[in-house]
Amino acid sequence: MRNEPKAVAERLVLSQYPNCLLAVLGGSAGRGEHNEYSDLDIVIVDDLVTESYARKTIAVEDWIVELFFLNSAGYEDMFDAGVQSGNPTLQRILTEGIIIASTPEGLKVREAAQSDLEYGPMPFSSYDLDVSRYAITEYMMDLRSLTRPVEIWFTAQKLTILLCEFHLRVRQHWIGEGKTLFRLLERHDPETAERMDQALTFLYVDNDKEPILQLSEHILAPYGGPFLKGFEDQGF
Repeated sequence: MRNEPKAVAERLVLSQYPNCLLAVLGGSAGRGEHNEYSDLDIVIVDDLVTESYARKTIAVEDWIVELFFLNSAGYEDMFDAGVQSGNPTLQRILTEGIIIASTPEGLKVREAAQSDLEYGPMPFSSYDLDVSRYAITEYMMDLRSLTRPVEIWFTAQKLTILLCEFHLRVRQHWIGEGKTLFRLLERHDPETAERMDQALTFLYVDNDKEPILQLSEHILAPYGGPFLKGFEDQGF
């Protein structure tokens, strides 16, 4: 059995980053939801760290540890990137995790992270809305045309992610990656999450595409429905 996550994090921080301004253990270990396959996510705010990278992965006491580095002068840029993408990973770790080490200056960084999360993501512009509707519609059309199961599965996987992100962003909610994305959907709209669960079960078990396509139509309907004709991309 592996050593307790908080104790491992404390020893790591004390031995390698004793002068850090803030260290927070996040992820499933920080929430007490870890299992035998979990790793440790630790954000380190340290003005003395000189490495050129912002993230590295190491092994400590039978744990895989992902370290994320910030400094008090440049953390705003990292936070802003998370806000712009709608996926504030660093802010989540800093605010939801367990504080391993702290100073008054480091806690100001944590307060800034909390402020970002409370303010919420940037509103979807009309252009953002059109781009997302267009991408979802393209994958819906692809899915309808496919007959080979593996191609259906790959296409549905991308469609599912786009749908979840769209559904959350248009309602001014944060998004995430992997299991976090579905958990956020489940938190903010349990009914749609249940429909998504059932639709994917029909798809993968029975090779029935119709439930996920119907759900796609349902999610897009309040915003004009599927959209291809007339789309203009400002990026080119």
